[in-house]
Amino acid sequence: LNQDGEPVTIILFMELTPLSTTVETLKSQLVYVTIIMLLVAIFLAFFIANKIAKPIESITKAAKNLGKEKYDYQLEGLIIKEVSDLNETLHFADQELAKTEATRKEFLANISHDLRTPLTMIKGYSEVMRDIPGETTTENIQVIIDETTRLQTLVNDLLELSKLESNKNIIMRNEEFDLTESVKSIVDRFEAMLMAKGYNFEFESPGPAHIVGDELKISQVIYNLINNAVTYTGDDKKIIINEIILPDKVRVEIKDTGTGIDATRIDDIWDRYYKIESSHKRPELGSGLGLSIVKSIIELHDGKVGVTTGKQGSTFWFELKKKT
Repeated sequence: LNQDGEPVTIILFMELTPLSTTVETLKSQLVYVTIIMLLVAIFLAFFIANKIAKPIESITKAAKNLGKEKYDYQLEGLIIKEVSDLNETLHFADQELAKTEATRKEFLANISHDLRTPLTMIKGYSEVMRDIPGETTTENIQVIIDETTRLQTLVNDLLELSKLESNKNIIMRNEEFDLTESVKSIVDRFEAMLMAKGYNFEFESPGPAHIVGDELKISQVIYNLINNAVTYTGDDKKIIINEIILPDKVRVEIKDTGTGIDATRIDDIWDRYYKIESSHKRPELGSGLGLSIVKSIIELHDGKVGVTTGKQGSTFWFELKKKT
């Protein structure tokens, strides 16, 4: 309606584009889009192949080589986080396996030496006693007995450590006993055996201290730690044993007055593959496996073991739960 109220008619004219033209336009755009997406896909394929697939292939190949004792794996320049994490994990495993392999070979060399030395002594003295009249003396026989004991100790320690680490064939005779009395008894035995050589033992305890465990195995721990202190104590030949009784646990400390342990080797001394530095004294008897056995036995009893060291000697300690 206009302003006067009369009806008005509006006629619109519009030119319609043929449908075929629209289809051609869409086809053209689709071709361009397809070409662009294809180029992007090719680029992504090359990128994934270079940055993901090839590194994973290299990591897989390196992992297979670890089983062939090829410990020279190294792969750098990775930008994908997940692949980089996988690479770092394999590199860590590679380093640890290389270290284990090196220490295994060193361990075998040490054990071979420890076995060969007493066997050579036994063979040599036996041949002397056989071939030279009058050499069948008490002293020569005692040397053979001592070297045989040394061999027996080594073999027993190897068997004991093997059982402890595999947790097989371990019979735990857990019972309540007085730890103070066990420590004192072993200290008395060492004192009687080594007093003539000038060794001085000091034992202090507010005992008694009752615990629940395998008394024989705990005695082995005490024996090994005191024997270790005897081996590495200073020229004063002094060994101090302290027993500290706490509300819920008992702590036993064995201190020597030697030169101490290199701080970088503290963790290594508990490893059965660890080789004592040449600057240290070598024990006359023993397998060098004592500290590994100590750690395994204490862990079987849910206890703790450790060492503090300095220029004035080392203090080995272990803690066990107190009987309440």
